[in-house]
Amino acid sequence: MSYIVPFQTIGLFEDTFRHQINKKTGKIDDREFVFNRHFGPGDNDLAIESDRYRIIWMPGCPHSNKAVITARLLGLDRVISIGECGILRDPRGWVFSEDLGEVDPVLKIHYLDDAYLKGDPNFTGRSTVPAIADIKTGAIVQNEAWDIPKYLIVDWKQYHKENAPDLYPVSLREEIDETIEFIKTKVNAYACGFALNQEQYDRGYEMFHNALEELEERLSDKRFLHGDYITLSDIHLYVALIRFYINYHLVFGVNKKRLQEYPNLWGYTRELFKTDAFYEFTKLDEIKKHYQLSPHMRAKQGNVFGLVGTGPDLRELFEATDRKKLSNDEDNLYIYEQNTGFYSEYYSHKDVKTEIKYLNKFVLEPIKKASESTFQTDLNRWNANLIDALKQIDKRLDKSKYLLSDEISDADILLYKTLKKLDYIYYHLLKLNSYKSYDFANIKRFEEDYISEKSDNLADIIEEKEKEYSKLDEIRNPYGIIFRGPEI
Repeated sequence: MSYIVPFQTIGLFEDTFRHQINKKTGKIDDREFVFNRHFGPGDNDLAIESDRYRIIWMPGCPHSNKAVITARLLGLDRVISIGECGILRDPRGWVFSEDLGEVDPVLKIHYLDDAYLKGDPNFTGRSTVPAIADIKTGAIVQNEAWDIPKYLIVDWKQYHKENAPDLYPVSLREEIDETIEFIKTKVNAYACGFALNQEQYDRGYEMFHNALEELEERLSDKRFLHGDYITLSDIHLYVALIRFYINYHLVFGVNKKRLQEYPNLWGYTRELFKTDAFYEFTKLDEIKKHYQLSPHMRAKQGNVFGLVGTGPDLRELFEATDRKKLSNDEDNLYIYEQNTGFYSEYYSHKDVKTEIKYLNKFVLEPIKKASESTFQTDLNRWNANLIDALKQIDKRLDKSKYLLSDEISDADILLYKTLKKLDYIYYHLLKLNSYKSYDFANIKRFEEDYISEKSDNLADIIEEKEKEYSKLDEIRNPYGIIFRGPEI
């Protein structure tokens, strides 16, 4: 974490948002997003290309949170990398303080502002997150915070993962857009937190809590905002509610009730928090410190000594909910897309040749990319995509003994050998330690069936493990130690 400074006066807050303070009304207006080109095939559109762009986010920012949750749910982190700013700005803006040398490892910059200036040398506004940079030029090309998630859903569909969730179903789009607008304008704790006088605060206070009461009622008979399945609306609401729970209630003064005192909203938030992508990109400690220790917010809150609230007790978030009973489809959180687009051939699973292509692309390639990773977000990216594939494989193995039938094929041999390497070698050596293969019930059964038919000798994997360790130089393994486990 960078830029812990002595307490400064309210002038720092006003200077930070000087471009947004309306001189007539005294209110802080919405930001203007100057990099607003869309992605698409047109001459003036941003090209849709794999490995061309990098999403920059900051864990405290709700808009950032929406972008990376959406990208992760859709598997777009396979083709769009993710960079992370530290949670505290310095006078020039966001800093890549959590990266080695405080430099983004892909864009090679210390300040996000440098990428903004590459996008527009005359840019004088406040560099914001999320922002999408063109890796070829190092320039920011898109920063429409509210709409980036929608662009990832609609414009990038050809690169979505296998059985990606349909977060913006055509039949619900008008209703989703209306709900998001309601969240944007009414579930707006900033109307209180950024109020510059009592009248503004009072209006914001009533608006915020009236909105929560309306949503509490809406979620009394719906598992999610539009029924049985998570949509884009839920992503927008979740990032606001988790911040209300951690920060807004304490430091923004929206304190009529705590989130825990809205039973439906509380259960809804807990269920989403524990869901893939939501959990991965909800960095609770960073969210808390961003709002309470950022220099401009310390000034606004009069937090002279830089103290952080002692609560809430975050263990509450892991308590079970009973919201499944509200759904007609308890076992599924999403409507799933049909497999179309760039990778649809890989997803067809029509024969052994296609299946081997799938395994090479979505299992072996992420492992190889992980082995080449030199920074944390890259390792996280490839691990996440590997887990996506394993979950899909586990789901398919619920319907057949092996990948394509009840007979072992070359694809099954490749999968089995890769799984053993993951368990015995890559789990430790590459730090791919989210899961063992046998944590997946159907994959575990697959391995047991495979061994019963093939009588596999696991001694071979031990020899291969020793070979992999022997490739490490004295810097990577200074004492030449080979991990002995796991037990065979």
